[in-house]
Amino acid sequence: MSIKTARRTILVALIVLSFALSAGTAMALSVGKGDMAPDFTLNNLDDKPVKLSDGRGKVVLLAFWASWCPRCMDELAFLQELYAEHKDEMVVIAVNQDTKNLSKTHLEKLKVDIAKMKLGYEVLLDLKFEAWQQYGINALPTSVIIDREGKIVYVEPNYYWASQKKIKGVLKELGLGVE
Repeated sequence: MSIKTARRTILVALIVLSFALSAGTAMALSVGKGDMAPDFTLNNLDDKPVKLSDGRGKVVLLAFWASWCPRCMDELAFLQELYAEHKDEMVVIAVNQDTKNLSKTHLEKLKVDIAKMKLGYEVLLDLKFEAWQQYGINALPTSVIIDREGKIVYVEPNYYWASQKKIKGVLKELGLGVE
């Protein structure tokens, strides 16, 4: 093995090791079932502040997502269907985690994409990753359901084929007429 190849191998091993070590500290969400939902205030796409606790008294469904994540986009569409049927009983908040340095061009693209999807619920920008850190998000999408009193009753990283059934089941347990 040449010295150049050995250096590359060592460099790659160090990079992999650093990712593995940093991922180990972020593997667990910092919230769980039964915890009070950490409150936050983030701006929506119109640059107006929205506070999570303003949804108190209704069931709140948080969706942490990014535009580059195909499963996130599937979840947002599913949540729009739920929201359209139950908007008097629930609040849906989609917390975007795209980047700390969201350019005007990217923001405009987000607005266009959201308009095409006809999302009727709040889409918030977590530009400083404040909510991300409070909730310890480690995978996208991550869904969090909060009951009327502000307690977390469901939290699940990722969105799979069974997620819709799980989410509907939790909403039904909370008294929403979900089928």
